[in-house]
Amino acid sequence: MTDTRKITICSVFTAVAIILSVVESYIPTGSIAPGVKLGLANIVPLTLLYVLGPSYAITVQLVRILITGLLRGNFTMFVFSFLGGMCSVAVMALIKKHNLPGFSAVGISVIGAAVHNAVQFAVAVVLLNNINILWYAAVLTIFAVLSGLLTGIVGKYAIKRMDIYLKRN
Repeated sequence: MTDTRKITICSVFTAVAIILSVVESYIPTGSIAPGVKLGLANIVPLTLLYVLGPSYAITVQLVRILITGLLRGNFTMFVFSFLGGMCSVAVMALIKKHNLPGFSAVGISVIGAAVHNAVQFAVAVVLLNNINILWYAAVLTIFAVLSGLLTGIVGKYAIKRMDIYLKRN
């Protein structure tokens, strides 16, 4: 596959990730429990991790976080999103690279969601200088696992479709 084609695919996937992130911000999941998000945009780096490789997944994740951070204009939210998103995609890339047995795209997605959650709680503890917020980690971790399952299942099908598309073209 040519570099031009890879850049084109990444551009389209970046746009999709930004759109998913913006659309998700209008879904009222916070009424379930404050801080709960579906993480739909994480389907994109998961798919790219399998289709083009880790450098493309990490780059698209970075660009998506930067652009959505600029769109939202909230620096604190940007810090949470940046650190959680970049750490989660880095851990997913490491697991995929080492081809650990028993980790499918769905399993890697769940791990990524859990890492994203853990990093954001660590950032919150540091920024708020309050360890007492960790009681809420158990609640959000349950939802992180569920959202990781959802994005992993959707990502698995996206990976399959992209593989078919790339083999045909």
